Amino acid sequence: MDFLPESLTSIIQENPTFQHLAASSATAHLLTLRSTYLDPYIEHLRTAYLDPYIIHPLATMLASSMPNLVSVLVLVLVLVLSIKILDYGRRLVMFWVSLVLRLLWWAVVIGLAWYVYTAGWEKTGRDLGWFYGVFKGFVDSFQDGIEGAEGFVIKNSSS
Repeated sequence: MDFLPESLTSIIQENPTFQHLAASSATAHLLTLRSTYLDPYIEHLRTAYLDPYIIHPLATMLASSMPNLVSVLVLVLVLVLSIKILDYGRRLVMFWVSLVLRLLWWAVVIGLAWYVYTAGWEKTGRDLGWFYGVFKGFVDSFQDGIEGAEGFVIKNSSS
């Protein structure tokens, strides 16, 4: 929490809920798992792949006084590969999100069709009328709340 001011950090750390979460066995277990499995794996990735193949070549290339054509091409290649990987990740996420939304849409459509089939058109019409009334009441109360809040702001700003 280096980005928070010191006083806010101490207030958060003195919070009983935060202290309980920090002292719970689940938190200790997660910290143990992180230090046992995740930290060595990340350290291995850094020392085996990141340092020798990316960091050191880029550092020596950027430290040279006059970058040559090869170093510029390597930087462009790294940029293109990074953009391709990010595009692949974006397409992958969008595929799964759109798949879930399509499945949800068809589940709602099939569920509504099943409800109409089992309940009949009359009961479905009455239920739709009830839902319309509830929704209209919600919208009316929301609009009344907004109008009341605007009047409150206008009254307070004029005094």
